Amino acid sequence: MYSFIFISVALHLVSFLCIVLLFLKQSKGTEVREEIAASMEVYIEQLEEENDRLLNEVKSYVDARENQLDTRLRVLEQGKVGSPEIEELTKSVIVQHPSAHSERNQKAVQLHQQGFSIADISRLLNCGIGEVELIVNLHGRSEQR
Repeated sequence: MYSFIFISVALHLVSFLCIVLLFLKQSKGTEVREEIAASMEVYIEQLEEENDRLLNEVKSYVDARENQLDTRLRVLEQGKVGSPEIEELTKSVIVQHPSAHSERNQKAVQLHQQGFSIADISRLLNCGIGEVELIVNLHGRSEQR
């Protein structure tokens, strides 16, 4: 009889110990979840700040290009390309004809046909990966026609 009471008390103590361990483990899990949530909030804030900065840079770039084009249009409308004040205005304006990049485009296509990767081509030609992808894709489409 005493042995059954002893076994019962021992099982109760083991059960109590397991319950305490599970409770401690659960509280640690909650702390980890809270830490992960805080880290994610910080990361999202940093992404938002970076996106805002990038958006402002793109807006300022577009505004500058529009101002350059407006200046160029005014110069062309006035028809006084030879005058010194107009020459001073047009020095900062860079307007390139689409064929200005054709040599680089041809070089990109040649390199791609020779087996160079798009990343290598962009490094060699000093232009963006997206630009090289676009050139190669457009060339591939024109060949299919």
